[in-house]
Amino acid sequence: MDEILEKIEEFFGFIPEIFKVLEDEPQILRAYYDKMESILSNDALPLVTKELIGVGAAAALGSEHCLRTHIKVARRLGASKDKLLLAILIGASMAESTALSKS
Repeated sequence: MDEILEKIEEFFGFIPEIFKVLEDEPQILRAYYDKMESILSNDALPLVTKELIGVGAAAALGSEHCLRTHIKVARRLGASKDKLLLAILIGASMAESTALSKS
């Protein structure tokens, strides 16, 4: 599991909270890591775009840990403050429209 955590730290620049929690469950950590690696290694979208999607999704879901994590990574990959704000606004709009559609 140390190898996985090293790869995670290399990518993110730190170990995100979710991986710290999963560290106690090696099989689940491996499955979660493999899924994440498959998504991030797919070349259909640039990596920074994937991170901006993560920012928007985290904003929509209200996930503070994920939002902080994906903002840090997106900034490290060169995302501007304008792009980060737009991703957050899109996520917030999705959350708002979901709430309205249920009302």
